[in-house]
Amino acid sequence: MLVGTSSGAGAPLYASDDAASGQSLYITHCSACHQVNGEGLPGVFPPLKGSGVVNKDDASKHIHAVLDGMSGGTVGGLVYPGAMAPFAGVLSDAEIADIIDFERSSWGNHGKPVTSAQVTAARSSSK
Repeated sequence: MLVGTSSGAGAPLYASDDAASGQSLYITHCSACHQVNGEGLPGVFPPLKGSGVVNKDDASKHIHAVLDGMSGGTVGGLVYPGAMAPFAGVLSDAEIADIIDFERSSWGNHGKPVTSAQVTAARSSSK
């Protein structure tokens, strides 16, 4: 659901049905690594702010990263050897969609929003 334009730095451009939930879930499950400001920790945890994966129109890789976790990768020329835990067993499809929508609409990001149905489909293809 679109909710208008950003009202300030870091404010979402759009949100799921529960924008506050996405932010709260992000802070609880993601901010320790990716930081509250989405900038990550260089060489340790990659940034979500300005991320190609987060801003790409096709959200498949973003959804699978949150569902299935991931290990290693290079972002902006920096190698991130750490592992991201999977959240498929911890969060519902709606919660994952809310987190992803928060990430895709915060810190100047402009990725298209996702639906819980997209997360459900991705979860089915991961099995």
